[in-house]
Amino acid sequence: LFLSTTDAKTESQVLERLKSAQVSNATVKALLRERIKTHTGPVGLQNNLQIKHNGKDHPYSLYIPETTKPNEKIPLLIVLHGLGSSGANTLPVWVKRLNNEFAVLCPNYPMGAWWARPAEDMVLHLIEQLKEQYNLDNDRVFLAGLSNGAIGAYMIGMFNPDRFAGLLPIAGSITPRYMHFLVNLRNTPIYMVQGAHDPFFPVQLSRRVHKILYDMKYPVTYREHGEKGQAHGGHFLPQSEVPDMVEWIRKQKRRHNPQVVRMTREGNHMGAIHWARLVEGKNLALLELPGPESPNPIKKDGKIATLFATRKSPNHFEVMGQHVIEYDLFFNTETVDFEKPITVTTQRIQVQGNKLAPGEKKISYKNKVTQDLSVLLYGYKKFRDPTRLYDGRVSILLESTLVHRDSSEERANKKPVFSSRSQSVPYQTQPLL
Repeated sequence: LFLSTTDAKTESQVLERLKSAQVSNATVKALLRERIKTHTGPVGLQNNLQIKHNGKDHPYSLYIPETTKPNEKIPLLIVLHGLGSSGANTLPVWVKRLNNEFAVLCPNYPMGAWWARPAEDMVLHLIEQLKEQYNLDNDRVFLAGLSNGAIGAYMIGMFNPDRFAGLLPIAGSITPRYMHFLVNLRNTPIYMVQGAHDPFFPVQLSRRVHKILYDMKYPVTYREHGEKGQAHGGHFLPQSEVPDMVEWIRKQKRRHNPQVVRMTREGNHMGAIHWARLVEGKNLALLELPGPESPNPIKKDGKIATLFATRKSPNHFEVMGQHVIEYDLFFNTETVDFEKPITVTTQRIQVQGNKLAPGEKKISYKNKVTQDLSVLLYGYKKFRDPTRLYDGRVSILLESTLVHRDSSEERANKKPVFSSRSQSVPYQTQPLL
């Protein structure tokens, strides 16, 4: 009932009944992980499908391998088309490249403007919808795109890196303004293909992206080819690049509970990445590239918040941040011992001359954390991902704010500088993740 309802009151009532019955997190996690899921949707090539999002119908094309067994998990590759193309044109090419081994999803979006927030939301919504019809392998979901689609692969992937096992931007790049967000790809492998003679996307942009990722020691593969196509110069994916790329895809699998989580955030993207979430930042920018649908409010002169979180040892976490007011850390039995206190330290990243340097390290939290069914069930309901289950959280408030986000007395009476609290916030008024 909790997973199927959209009513907050019903959710709260179900949680209260579960807690009254003393149902443990371990019991619920076992049930979620043992749920046998079978495929209910058709297989083979499917065109002219539609998803309704924001009141509009968006077409998409889909391939599900005909040899798929009823309970078999299927890896999924999402491919974003470029300007002038479509999902229907894109799908058969990629099905053949992957030797009919993967499910392939090719959505449509006007002008291939995948960088727009409505397009991002639509793609994520479509993935979740397909999970209801097919037993998709959550640890082998990939996002690729060519040309404008490559921009989308970067943008959607950078802002939601823990959703994907890998990113494949082909014949496209991002501008320096958005290269700040490459920091988010700490645990998400990326395979870049760029033509040296691409007349639409200067190769210098892709080289710069590669250098940034390489210098940070991130999992990046960069392939630069010198071929020239008849129609678009070097703006395409040569057949000679396909075998190595497909072999790379086959080897990738999403990481669980990474030791280090790094993120840069602007105000339109404040979701969790793995087990850390930046809840509120200081005077954050609101970035939105224009697209065919109305954008969210834009604020280009704001700040970009940074949060680096490291699990130094079991039950010991160190966090560094800049322009951060509040952040959350999420824990499960795979990463901490709930019978022992958890220590969280925080350092502000400060500007010293022309360099950034960590400030004084302070203890932000040192106490036990109680496992909470609210954290577990709201988190699962958000992503429907049995490999992404958290039992408890700690919220760290670094400074006071006049922003009022919910009705709880604890949030309404915030104390300045490094006050912290456990997960006692009423979750029905503040949905998780």
